[in-house]
Amino acid sequence: MTEWREQKLSDFMDFNPYTPLSKGIIAKKVTMEKLIPFNRKIQGYEDAVFSGGTKFKNGDTLVARITPCLENGKTAYVDFLNDEEVAFGSTEFIVLRAKEGISDSRFIFYFAISDEFRDTAIQLMSGTSGRQRVDTEALKRKVFTLPPLPEQKAIAEVLSSLDDKIDLLTRQNKTLEDLAQAYFRKWFIEDIHNKICYKRFADVAEFSKGKKPREIIEEQRKGYVRQILIDTFDTDKEYYTRPEGMIISTETDILMVMDGASSGRVEIGFSGVVGSTIGMFRPKSDFKYPMFLYEFLKSNEEFIMDNTTGSAIPHADKKLIFELEIPYFQEEKIQEFENFALVLFNKRQNNRRQIRTLTKLRDTLLPKLISGEIRVKM
Repeated sequence: MTEWREQKLSDFMDFNPYTPLSKGIIAKKVTMEKLIPFNRKIQGYEDAVFSGGTKFKNGDTLVARITPCLENGKTAYVDFLNDEEVAFGSTEFIVLRAKEGISDSRFIFYFAISDEFRDTAIQLMSGTSGRQRVDTEALKRKVFTLPPLPEQKAIAEVLSSLDDKIDLLTRQNKTLEDLAQAYFRKWFIEDIHNKICYKRFADVAEFSKGKKPREIIEEQRKGYVRQILIDTFDTDKEYYTRPEGMIISTETDILMVMDGASSGRVEIGFSGVVGSTIGMFRPKSDFKYPMFLYEFLKSNEEFIMDNTTGSAIPHADKKLIFELEIPYFQEEKIQEFENFALVLFNKRQNNRRQIRTLTKLRDTLLPKLISGEIRVKM
């Protein structure tokens, strides 16, 4: 392979490089929960006093080194800091940094989410069952065939252009979601005065709990339909199962996480077989306003998440949800909101389909570019 050469990873990039940050300083902190599998963007941070952990700056790549986060693909590219600002995070991150004149920071991120790198790191995990970690020193010594710097930059440019479009559409969907919620709050919470009556949520919605399928596969086959799991909401990763005897949702059905750490989380826009940890709410036949119901539940999402049942494993409290009082007045006003919210919803769904197409294209190109099977013209 012309100009590509074998290199030890420690010669190609820095692992957990020295980055000065004094203890006691308030800095941005990134926890493992802020990394979404195979997603370039870090999903937020908090300001906290630094007392220990990994340290990083813009251009670094964060890779989870502990099971199951590594296997799940938790990797991110740091790009939210000011120039020379230092942040910190979980001790379970490996920080990867480009070497000047040798490696490109964006290429390192894409290399880190490639199967070639990930499979090697996973094979180097050790420790007790359930708490295995990558042997970073052994990983540093591994040899890979890697492209020269100009080709690294060209590869990263191709993949980044797809991720940039995905990021744009994702931000646009967040704006549309916030707009619908703002209008709901204004029309049905802030401006209601005394002209309103209430109905119990149980009076306008019905509930079905998802079931555990006998089989889940990752490639679509005849007779199989999409399986909706909690991971589906964040990664849009596709799983499939047979639909017979299962709970099937449409795009306008409201889904809620019922079991686990994210119990109470509310989503819409996913059609398929509902997984066993997810519940489905659907308007009753005499109340045909799914967008209105979704925004109502979304406005109560934090309250529901803060009032789960169970100790070791949280569960959304279905009784509490059904006792919620839903604002109900001037049905023409509800219909007006439904029409408005439906326009925003349809735009979000169109964006989501574009995101899925771009993600599949990126995921198809990535291993071929990283391995050199496809070469980029420069």
